[in-house]
Amino acid sequence: MTATMSFSFKSIAQPNYKKKAKVINLLDKNLSHWYKWIGVPHRTVKGLPNGTPTGDGMNGTPIGLNDVKEVFKMETLHGEKVLHVSGEIYGGLTTKTEYENYHLQLKYKWGTKKWEPRLKIAKDSGIMFHLTGTNEDAFWSVFMMGIECQISEGTSGALFLVPNKNFSLRPYADIRVGEGKKWNINSPLLLAGGSSRITNVDKSENFESDSTEWTTMDLYTIGNSAVYLVNGHVVNILQNAGIQHPDKTLIPLTKGKIQLQSEGAEVFYKDVTIQSISDYPTEIKKAAGLEGAANWKLGIALYTFNNYSFPEQLALAKSTGTQYVEGFSFSKAGAALKDSLIMNLSPSGLNKLRLMVAESGLRMESMYITGGKTVDKWKKDFELAKNLKLKYVTAEPPINMLKVVDSLAGKYGIKVALHNHWKGTSQYWHPDSVIAALKNHPNLGACPDLGHYPKSGINPSEALEKLKGKIIGIHLKDIAEYNNPKLKDVLVGTGVIDYPAVFEELKRQNFVGNINIERDYQEKPNNLSSVNQTIKYYTQTLGLPAYKTSFVNFNIPFTHGAVFTFKDNVSEQEKKALFIALKDLENIRGVKNLAISKQISPKNKFEYAFSMDFDNMEIYSDYVNHPTHNAFIQKYWIKLIEDFMEIDTEKMVIGEATK
Repeated sequence: MTATMSFSFKSIAQPNYKKKAKVINLLDKNLSHWYKWIGVPHRTVKGLPNGTPTGDGMNGTPIGLNDVKEVFKMETLHGEKVLHVSGEIYGGLTTKTEYENYHLQLKYKWGTKKWEPRLKIAKDSGIMFHLTGTNEDAFWSVFMMGIECQISEGTSGALFLVPNKNFSLRPYADIRVGEGKKWNINSPLLLAGGSSRITNVDKSENFESDSTEWTTMDLYTIGNSAVYLVNGHVVNILQNAGIQHPDKTLIPLTKGKIQLQSEGAEVFYKDVTIQSISDYPTEIKKAAGLEGAANWKLGIALYTFNNYSFPEQLALAKSTGTQYVEGFSFSKAGAALKDSLIMNLSPSGLNKLRLMVAESGLRMESMYITGGKTVDKWKKDFELAKNLKLKYVTAEPPINMLKVVDSLAGKYGIKVALHNHWKGTSQYWHPDSVIAALKNHPNLGACPDLGHYPKSGINPSEALEKLKGKIIGIHLKDIAEYNNPKLKDVLVGTGVIDYPAVFEELKRQNFVGNINIERDYQEKPNNLSSVNQTIKYYTQTLGLPAYKTSFVNFNIPFTHGAVFTFKDNVSEQEKKALFIALKDLENIRGVKNLAISKQISPKNKFEYAFSMDFDNMEIYSDYVNHPTHNAFIQKYWIKLIEDFMEIDTEKMVIGEATK
């Protein structure tokens, strides 16, 4: 059963604004806050001006700014001023202004009419938000790239991540996805959108009114998170939203235009209002699971697996179910990059490394760097961080270099988190020394290594209290006793650190940064078991959803393939061109046994299939990043393929049957 937090909307405690913002009514008789954009009329639409191009309702030439059929119109319904959306042609009523940090509320009620191409399916509309780009580059030349809060019969409150027209830009977000691909507060965060195969997440439960009654929808957004409510019930949450660009760069998504959809069904809207807010109401934050530790980004410091190459470190980290990693610049980059140290890679090599991370589905927001004693060495490390699109670097710069490092951090827009080793090995062993170093250096912060504090006789909770407001990230480890720098770290929760007290202090500070699990001690064959035990301790202590672990397969041969079907208007000549280009992928190093096949039994909708073999994940990553593969995707796959499903398999070892 899906667990859902719900409450009466009337009882929600409002946030404590410094000055309560004005509630703006977005519906007036002239729709002055909006502009109309009308898409491609279906060939069944009547009464269009002569020469108006028509099509299947999705593909073709849009009408544009001229609402010739009055798809969007203010009317009087039962004595109330309402927005009438006919639904006859796909279209968007889009705000002229971008909005961020707001509460949007509206009421909707279905009409009786439905139109092609959705004549035989559920009535559909929606609230699109954080929209960016242009209408011309929009999905179906109508729905701009961004995030959708679904309004539809039976699925209002579902979440969709809508790409741009050619899928080169893709929104992404972290969402708690449970059984049936529904939002569930008791499920771990999963990546949806972007490079993930998850593109939509259903609402937790159905709280819609009867189709003849008004349903109230509330959308709250703060930063790059958002909460959906249907009739006062929290039904979906997204966190850490952003846009994935063609080069796999991830850019946070915090604002944009708002759009109400016309999508084949008649619907009425009223009481559409928006209000600026600075935080979620207390009860919503609680019901949405957005308090305290739910905002922390748990990940793995890849130094934990320092006896492996970078691609292998990623595979180990990914198997834990967490989504964030912190690299280290003196790691081997892997066979595909000739096992060079990351710090010695060219910009081209660093880009390949960054793509490895993106293809793994992980996010690397930070890296431990060695810096140096000269300006040139620090410039080189900041260039490395820039090429890897890092948010911050963890380091221990010499005291006499702080002014230079702070200046470079400001120039590159990349924060520096001061890391501490223990007394006698680090200038930052005491939190007081960190505070002194941060003075007059606005681009620096702290990365407390909690396991190193006891080696210097320092209580980690007290250290964190001193560093309040200055912490960017944290290294999570434990130690067996105080004042013994020779000791190796132990399993988190089994040492002297009072972690419940640590977690309470971070909650008190409203900490929202990265927490990276790290182990210095090297177990055999690796630290994976200890890391997974630490994650279990972390989630159970904090009452968070458990992470789902998976098998590590970086050295195991596997088969990559897909089944697919072409778009309706693709010619036989275009199909042949795609097959030839697909076959050419066999020329990429590491691709084996490429086979293309056609389905002869109509048991599913897919027409064709292909498969290819790889010796390991590292070679596959090299194939995915190869220019020939990327050109194939852009020139043929995106343009010609209607739908597909990827299938990755490993050979199973089965014992012999008994006689």
